[in-house]
Amino acid sequence: MDTVGATCQILRPDDRAECEEESRVGNGTLRVGVIGTGGMGGRHARNLAHRVAGAELVAVMDLDEERAAALAGECGGAKVFGSGPELVHDRDVEAVLIASPDPTHADLAVACIEAGKPVLCEKPLGVDIADAQRVLDAEVAGGRKLVQVGLMRAFDPQHTAIKEAIDAGEIGRPVLFRGIHAHWRVPEVRTAVNVIVNSAVHDIHSARWLMGDDVASVYTSHVVDVPEQPESTRLVLLQLTFRGGGLASIEVNLDSSYGYEVVVDVAGERGTLRTPSLTGPVLRKGGGATRSIEPDWLARFETAYRIEAEAWVRAARAGGATGPTVWDGYCAMRVAEAAELSLETGRAEAVLDEPRPALYAPA
Repeated sequence: MDTVGATCQILRPDDRAECEEESRVGNGTLRVGVIGTGGMGGRHARNLAHRVAGAELVAVMDLDEERAAALAGECGGAKVFGSGPELVHDRDVEAVLIASPDPTHADLAVACIEAGKPVLCEKPLGVDIADAQRVLDAEVAGGRKLVQVGLMRAFDPQHTAIKEAIDAGEIGRPVLFRGIHAHWRVPEVRTAVNVIVNSAVHDIHSARWLMGDDVASVYTSHVVDVPEQPESTRLVLLQLTFRGGGLASIEVNLDSSYGYEVVVDVAGERGTLRTPSLTGPVLRKGGGATRSIEPDWLARFETAYRIEAEAWVRAARAGGATGPTVWDGYCAMRVAEAAELSLETGRAEAVLDEPRPALYAPA
């Protein structure tokens, strides 16, 4: 026990609690609660508990309390909650990471903003543009950025290398973004709308971020997965135009039959940048050459998730947020909204051009 902690032990119980609270605040460690303990929340919780400096995992919440308790035990004995709002308002929780199902994101993010607690909210901001608008309005009304949106490709070394090269002028003005987002066979049947909102928002954000421009229109087409369910999909294709004249294509394939892969290709006026298609080493053996492919996004973006959490913790300890903002998440959802409409109309649909709130003005 440190000197301050030992001193707290000799005080009366009520005074001891206040003393210990001040001690923990003073050491600069961010006390984090994680909502959602499935694959994504579990990854974040383990990173915060074991791999991210300056963070302490103090609380977890999941409707599956047995799963939450198992994770809490694995991560040092964090307190287990059965309610998201209860965790948000607990005095021992200084910051919140939201990794629960998509329909819960907006309500929980707004609760964190109103409580004045920094939050890392997994994408998307909600299930529709109304959800995203509520989060945007709450943060703007609060007057300071508290939310980092989990669009983690902004922290992936492959993607940041491309962004740095573009910003350095290596390829001149970007004119075309091509994104391939391939999954291994997804076990459940998904609708095209779900794929756009839950998966393609990553690619939409990447396109806006790397092209340095806003989307003007989107045309959506898809390949039906189950013939008896015309809304089901195995592949979605988005074709975008940008306000500055650039173009983009985004392919989300739910049945690549080989593994999980994300490829980004940006063509500029003086050259082209492309992420390496695979990250594993090449094995040459027995008259052939092979290369392993990650099975899912948790493996492919393992490093990005850690770097993302590190950046969030640093910013939260300083009382703010960094990385993709609520405005970025809102703009991605606005494009998704137009993409959904395009599915219905069969034609390209315009993306509403809205002024950026002053809170999100470039530094």
